[in-house]
Amino acid sequence: MKKIIVALCVSFVLFSCTDKKKQETDMLNEVIKVHDRVMEKENLIMINKMQLDTLIKANISAHVTDSAKLHITELDSADSRMENWMHGFDAENKGKSHDEIMTYLTAEKKKIDAIDSNFNIVVANASKFIKQNKTK
Repeated sequence: MKKIIVALCVSFVLFSCTDKKKQETDMLNEVIKVHDRVMEKENLIMINKMQLDTLIKANISAHVTDSAKLHITELDSADSRMENWMHGFDAENKGKSHDEIMTYLTAEKKKIDAIDSNFNIVVANASKFIKQNKTK
């Protein structure tokens, strides 16, 4: 009887550890998924910056030039936020408890979600501006 109880306890502990690891892995995968989605938009930032630079060089008007420069600044800022996040992100979480890992990954997911949202806004705004002011 004692052997059965010990076996059940051991299997419960092993199962709960596996479950915690799966939670950690799932949360990390969610963070990486958003990261990958944002990285796909990096190309859009570069394309928009080149098109805005073309508008600046065309010197259509002072208003267009100033607005184009502002959009470039916003695109650069979004790009910098992503770079800073990537440099600060620790995917390994060595020496941390399950709760610490989950808290960290949850906070990092909120950060990368905010960066993704910001990317969407600045890219859309720049693209709209470019479309409205495209030289023919």
